[in-house]
This record gives sequence, structure tokens and C-alpha cells, in this order.
Amino acid sequence: MSSKIKSIKDFNAGLMFIAFGLVFAIVAKNYPMGTAVRMGPAYFPTILGWLLVFLGVIVFIQSFISSDEKPKKMDPRALLWILGSVLAFALLVGPLNAGLVPASVIIVIMSAYGGEEFRWRDAIISATVLSIACVGIFYYGLGLPFRLFPWS
Repeated sequence: MSSKIKSIKDFNAGLMFIAFGLVFAIVAKNYPMGTAVRMGPAYFPTILGWLLVFLGVIVFIQSFISSDEKPKKMDPRALLWILGSVLAFALLVGPLNAGLVPASVIIVIMSAYGGEEFRWRDAIISATVLSIACVGIFYYGLGLPFRLFPWS
């Protein structure tokens, strides 16, 4: 194996995955682990952390094997739209009580607008599918007490 980095994106991503995974696994040591049947608060973060470390090692090793183009400069417009969409979702679900469905639609359309290849049709289809999935999973499946619409 050559010691020259061929993919700086994979190198950085691998290091980031390893670091985040180790932080999760190490912080989770402060909590009781439990068993597979009766999981403690450390069970999920520990498993997830070590899986993230494993994935990071694979991506890190891949950075020395396969090459790709250099990373593009970050578009601040995309960052602002995506962060704004998360803030809008939090406000719509929380203090404004607009409901889960409008908040889901807004977060998808706003974050898609931050992308380079925004198309209204694709964003609306994605927002519809995600809203249906959110209602099915969180409202009906898990029984979480979300308002679905402002009038509900």
C-alpha cells in the first residue's frame, strides 16, 4: 500500500468518522451498558460509535487506494439554506405549532433549494413522500404526540 493520499475527501471523512465514533463510544462508557434484551443508556451509542469507527477505518484506507477530484469550494448559500431549513423545522414543530406535515414540507423544500440542481417537481415529490413517512412512523407507528396540521 502506498503512503501517498490519493483522495483527500476520503482521508478527511475517514478521520472524522473515526473521531466521532470514538467520542460516542468513550462518552457512553460513563453509562450502564445493559444487555441485548434490556438495553441500558450506553448500549446504542456504544454500538453506533464502534460501527462508525469501523466505517471510518474503511473510508480512511480507501483514501490511499482510490483517487478522485479535489474538493470543491463550499457554497455558503447552500449552508445557509440547509441550516435555515433546520431552524424553520424546529420553530414550526415547536413554538409556532404549525404541525409535522407543514414542517416536513418546509424542511425538504428549503434544504433542496440550497442544492446545485434544484427542481420544484423533485422537491415537491420528495417533500410529499417524506411527510407521509414522518406521519406514518412518528405519529402512527411510535404514537408521538405531534400536531399534524395547525388546525388539528
